[in-house]
Amino acid sequence: MAYLDIDNLQSVFLDDDALGARHLHRQPCGLLNITSGRIVACDPLVQPERAAFVRSVNRRGAFPVEVLHDKGRHALAVLWLGERGGHRVSDLRWEPALLEGQSQDALGDDEFFGYPVDAGVGCFMDADAAKAMAEREARESEKSVHFNYYDDVLAEELGSADIANHYPQGQGTANNIVIFSSGWGDGSYPSFWALDAAGEPVALVTDFMTMAGGDARDENDKRSDAYKASLSPEKLAALDALGAAAVAGDSSLIRSLLGEGLAGANEIVPSLGETAITSAIRMNRLEALRVLLGSMPSLPMPPLFYTGDEEESYLVYARRLKKPRVPGLVELLEKSEAAAVATAAAEPAPAGKSLWKRLFS
Repeated sequence: MAYLDIDNLQSVFLDDDALGARHLHRQPCGLLNITSGRIVACDPLVQPERAAFVRSVNRRGAFPVEVLHDKGRHALAVLWLGERGGHRVSDLRWEPALLEGQSQDALGDDEFFGYPVDAGVGCFMDADAAKAMAEREARESEKSVHFNYYDDVLAEELGSADIANHYPQGQGTANNIVIFSSGWGDGSYPSFWALDAAGEPVALVTDFMTMAGGDARDENDKRSDAYKASLSPEKLAALDALGAAAVAGDSSLIRSLLGEGLAGANEIVPSLGETAITSAIRMNRLEALRVLLGSMPSLPMPPLFYTGDEEESYLVYARRLKKPRVPGLVELLEKSEAAAVATAAAEPAPAGKSLWKRLFS
C-alpha cells in the first residue's frame, strides 16, 4: 500500500488541547491568495516551476495556511479550503495530490509521490504566483548577475520563525507564496487532499514525515508524560519547586520543601528531567547539595529516566562535567559515597547480592 499516515493527516483537525497532548502546536502562516485554482506545493527556491496538482480548486479568494510543529520543527503544513470545524473527520476521504502523469497504481508499499526539497523549505502557492516569482527573478537578475532569490529576498522575510508570506511582485499585488521550513530539512515530501462527501477539497496537507501516528512525542516524551501523569498536583508542584530551589541554590527553601515530605531529593523533577541532586551538581550549588544529601541515609544512584541514560553515580557525573566544580563539591560527594560503601559493607549481605547492588539498588 502506498504511504498514507491517516493519523498524521487527521491531526490537522484536532483542537489545540488534543494537539498539545501529542506535543503539536498550531501556528498560522497567513492567507494564500488563490486566483487560478491551480495549486502548487514545492520547494520554491529549487523548483519554482513545478507543475500544479491535477486536481484544481473551484473556490477563489484568500485561504488560511498553517503549520503544525513540535519544538519549532514543522511536521505538517495545511492549506485550509474549508472550515476546520465544519466537517466530521470520519466523513472525509484522503487522496494523494498528484501531478499530470502520476498514478497511485505505480506506487509500491510505503512509496509516494512527493516534491523534492533541497533548500530546506516548502510552500503553497497558486500557479499564478509561480509566474510572478519567475518574472521577479528574471527582472532582478537583469540588474545584477549576482542576484540570489534566497539571500537577496527571502532570508530576511523567513527570519527565525522559518515562515514567510511572500509577495513576489510586492505587497498589495494579487499573488503570494506561503513558505515554511520543511520538517527535517531536505528530502521528498507528499501532499494529500482531504475531500468531503461531495468530493470537494476541504484541505491540502503536506506531511513532512517527522512523526508517525499523529503523535510528535518520542519515547522520552512519552515516558515523561506518563511519569508526570502519575503524580498528584501537590507532588508535582513540590518537585518543581524543589528543582527550582536547587537550581537557584536556595538552601533554606530546599530544607523547607524536604521537610514537608512531598518531594524527595532523588526523585525526577518533571520540569527539569533530572533530580534536584543533579541540578545542584550541574549548577555548582554546594550548600544546596549538602542539604539535599543530608536528607537521605546514604548516597543513592540517580534514577534512570530517559531511554539514552547510562547508569552512573552522582560522583562520576560531577567528575565528567567540563566546567570545574566549586571547591568542596566533589569532596562532599566522595565523602557521601565512601560513607554509603562503609555502611553497606557493615551490613550482612543478602544471598546473591553484590556490595554495589546493595549500595545502589
